[in-house]
Amino acid sequence: MGSELFDKIKKGLDSGKSPDMLKSELVDQGFIEDEVLDIIHEINGVERSAEDKRNVKIFTFKEVFDRVGYGFASVQFINILFSITGAGFFLIGLMNGLKNILSLLLSSFLQEYARVKPVSTKFMSKAGVLFGLSFLFIAMAVSIRSVPLFSVALLVGAVGVITYGDLYERLAEVHLKKEKLSRFLLNISHFGVIITGLAFLLSGILFDRFPMISATKVNFFGNMVPLYGYLICFEITAIAFILSGYVLHFVNEKVQKSGDSRGFARSYWVKVSGQLKLLFRSKHLTLLLIAGALTSLVQILGNSYYGIFIYKKFIAKTFQGLIPGMIFLNIAIIFLFALLVSFMGPALAKYLNKKVGLAPSLVFGTLLIAIMPLVCVYNPSFLPITVANALGVLGAAILGMGQGLLVRKLVHEIERPLYYAASSVGVVIPFAILIPLGAWIAQAFGLAVLFQLLALVSLGLAAPLFFILVIFANKQRL
Repeated sequence: MGSELFDKIKKGLDSGKSPDMLKSELVDQGFIEDEVLDIIHEINGVERSAEDKRNVKIFTFKEVFDRVGYGFASVQFINILFSITGAGFFLIGLMNGLKNILSLLLSSFLQEYARVKPVSTKFMSKAGVLFGLSFLFIAMAVSIRSVPLFSVALLVGAVGVITYGDLYERLAEVHLKKEKLSRFLLNISHFGVIITGLAFLLSGILFDRFPMISATKVNFFGNMVPLYGYLICFEITAIAFILSGYVLHFVNEKVQKSGDSRGFARSYWVKVSGQLKLLFRSKHLTLLLIAGALTSLVQILGNSYYGIFIYKKFIAKTFQGLIPGMIFLNIAIIFLFALLVSFMGPALAKYLNKKVGLAPSLVFGTLLIAIMPLVCVYNPSFLPITVANALGVLGAAILGMGQGLLVRKLVHEIERPLYYAASSVGVVIPFAILIPLGAWIAQAFGLAVLFQLLALVSLGLAAPLFFILVIFANKQRL
């Protein structure tokens, strides 16, 4: 942490500013929130009540269960299993698109609804249990080779995780301020990756150790039952998320002011549609929305097929992985390396912002995202794809932080929740058209053609739009 940030915080606290006010000001200036909170903790120390300590323990257990669950149920492994079950490229892309569209709509709606009427922990617990059970249905679908059941389980899981995740964030804000978090929870993004990464690697080992072909059989109450790696992993995932939802029961809900939720859906739509009109009146925000939608489209379609593409290369024996004979473990290594590298994103985005400005860093992030599909087409081997995937994830991290900082500059703090809600609604129709189109291209012409098009969209459309944004925003030094 730089001495500059430390001096700013020390001076602000000495002048009588509250930690909340100081944190908000410094984040708006481009400093990373976790770093700001770390220094505030260092200077002020942390005083927690007995209830705060209890909530810290509950949320710690919840976070650990969540990270274990995510590690044993990688999205890439799920897409590979979907393909093995019998789903074609079109259906795989379509279902991933539907999951993302559901996420955008439901997330924005729930966040606004929670501001009007607090949602009980019992409801959140049920959503967590639903998310956990969806993995058991996915495992069942793989066992009986049922594509329809797999598809339904994916959508049910998407609804569960969106409801569970978004409402949990609101719950955490109400019951435990960031200033009262433990060191573990404050740095959960770092500790969580370690937990998820270890679980991810172990899941790869289990997938390889207990394959679907020539399965190991165990004696279960007198019957010889085949043991599959995916079944073990998804059972662990289900248990982890069920326990995660269960521990929320122990949170003592605070009495919060509850508004009248009658007619909320209509008022929500009126607010969002009004914000959409304001959004499209600003050339900066319109360009940002279009460029962001294009890069999101590239990531959604790419992430739908990258794991399947790599798996097929290993099956065809055109890949020589880091660990011979361990297909899923090698795939886990590729995507885990990218996850670890993504931590450089915030620091690199901050550095680029200081040196060249925010908008050029958005262009740089877009260019990094285009590397993965290009390498898949023109140099599909283990090491180049490992590096390209890591650079793509790094680019996405830079892009995400850069867009967030740009929104902070262009949209007033009070209007930001509605802006994000309007942005989510604004991209639904384009996504509903373009994602199925991309999935059809993958089905009809193959993944190589799709990857070429994704690179072209990044380099030929999204990056130039960010360059135009640089020109428009030059006077504001964005």
